[in-house]
Amino acid sequence: MLAIVDICIPSTAEKQLRERGFEVQKLPPHPSLPPPVASHPDMLLFFAPDTIFCTKSYQRIAAKELDRLSAYCQKPILTVEEETSDRYPHDILLNAAPIGKRLFCLPSHTARALTACSAYEVVPVRQGYAKCSTLPVGKDALITEDASIAHAAEEQGLEVLRVSSHAVGLAGYDTGFLGGASSFAPYGGCRQILFCGKLDSHPNASDIRKFCNDRGFETMSLSDIPLTDVGTMFLVQ
Repeated sequence: MLAIVDICIPSTAEKQLRERGFEVQKLPPHPSLPPPVASHPDMLLFFAPDTIFCTKSYQRIAAKELDRLSAYCQKPILTVEEETSDRYPHDILLNAAPIGKRLFCLPSHTARALTACSAYEVVPVRQGYAKCSTLPVGKDALITEDASIAHAAEEQGLEVLRVSSHAVGLAGYDTGFLGGASSFAPYGGCRQILFCGKLDSHPNASDIRKFCNDRGFETMSLSDIPLTDVGTMFLVQ
């Protein structure tokens, strides 16, 4: 499998990915985003069922990496009309959370190509960083720190585990998010959920592990550092 990661992923986590048989594709930063999140995959890419979305500017910046990703996934890279910037909410164009056929996002500031995608039913939430804030566990369950995402998911009939906030680190910010500190396989094929850092550093570690295990997912910590938001590690076959 291929792991698409932040160029600044901790070396211990990168080493563990490689030792577990993953090819590692680091993404170059986008200069329009704040430096701590400039190469976070969930800020730069969105994996729809039949295509991978990015901005026009990022297609130029990361041409080599995106060509490799497109060939590996056998899906085209398409660009959205809008461009990202370093000011919220103009930095969240692609930070939407697909859970099965539902797309959790802040619709007014999500790229129109995503909200118009026929593969999804849009589920509006107040949290702009929807993917960062969401750890999908299969197609019908999720873990989140965010009350608006949890409430919307429960209304949709999904199984939800609410966890403590301010339990994940992100340099330059007061806190990171659990979704950004974990892996997500947008096209399936992986029954492991990997954590950038030690899952046991989270106050709800036992609940997170049980929630994942009960749904057939194994949890693995990639290093002994505290959980660190690296913008979702996307895993694709």
